[in-house]
Order: sequence, then C-alpha cells, then structure tokens
Amino acid sequence: MGRHTNHLFRCDTTAGERLVIRVCLPGGRSDAELDGELTWLAALARDTGLTIPAVRFTTRVATPQLPDGGRCTGFGWIQGRPCGCRPSRRLVADLGRVIATLHSYAREFRPPPGFTRPALDIRHLTWAGTWHAIQLARRAINPEARRVLAETAGRVDAVFARLGHDPAGYGLVHADLCLENILDHHGQARPIDFDDASWGSLRPGPGDRGR
Repeated sequence: MGRHTNHLFRCDTTAGERLVIRVCLPGGRSDAELDGELTWLAALARDTGLTIPAVRFTTRVATPQLPDGGRCTGFGWIQGRPCGCRPSRRLVADLGRVIATLHSYAREFRPPPGFTRPALDIRHLTWAGTWHAIQLARRAINPEARRVLAETAGRVDAVFARLGHDPAGYGLVHADLCLENILDHHGQARPIDFDDASWGSLRPGPGDRGR
C-alpha cells in the first residue's frame, strides 16, 4: 500500500478480517518508541471514542536478508475513503472536533513508566543525525539557500523555546495530521498513521498567531 520509512501491506485473513500490516525496518523507530505509539493508540481508543487504528498484534521478524529483523504491527482496517485535497465542509468541521479531542486528551494523558516518544523540536524537524539528513547534506545547495535554511531553523528553534514545556500546553500531538492521513467516512474524520506522534506544543505561545 505504501513505502516510505515503513512498508505498508493490506492483509485479508482467512477469518475474513482485513488488516494493515506495517513493517518498520531496522534503523528507524526504536522498540521503546513503537511501544509508546501503541500505548498512546490504546489510550485514545479506550478514553476518547475516536475511530483510530486498533492494534491486533505486534512482533519482530528476521529474514536472511534482514538478520536484525523488522518490527511488524497489524492494525485493524479503518473504513473510509481518502478525503483528497478538497475535503467537504462537513468533514472539515468534524476534523476540528477530532483535533480538539486529541489535544484535550493529550493534556490529561499520564504516560506509564518507560513511555518513550520523540520530541517535536528542531532536531526532529530537520532529521538531525538521520539517514535522510545525511543524504540531503550530500546534495549541492546554493550557499545563499543554505544560509536561509539555517536562519529559518534558528527562528523556529527560538519559537519552540518560547512555547516551553508547560503541561497545560504541551503533550502528545499527531505531528503528521495532513489530509493524506485523514479518512472520510460519511463526513466523519478518521485519523490514521500515528507513526510520527511526538511530544509538542498544543497551543500557540504569546505573540504567535496560531498553528
């Protein structure tokens, strides 16, 4: 179904259930981070009433080509269609409800011991220290463009510093809630792909117009 940092497969079981199987290759999220994502999904499903991917199983599988193995997770299939680039007014209104519910619950969520998810900081946004950053660094970039990018990163980092980590406005955010990750089920917005869920700001800080 898709291939980026993870590989996604549709699986129709002999019992008649349709699943999405996500394979996380070595070098990506740690097992602790993946466990944190699944804990967050379980809490949302239990406490919010939102329709989100339900975890059916998770395991690690090794092959001769990948001796270190990959983390495989099965999610229940979410009914709905891609909303496309022009969502209906009804869907947009319901998406507001979904985002408000996610942010409200994030303020209440108390992670269990050992819970780990990345922070949505400047290192996260610039892929610092990752394979992607190494590949980008090898590309020829105009020095002026590089200067503008570095200056922009500095300004964004300063905004993060002003927002701070006050529990009233800091918690887990989806971090990739674009239209590609929203399914439309008769006007009901259903978020998917929580792989990038991170600690981040839930509200704009003083002097900022919003997110």
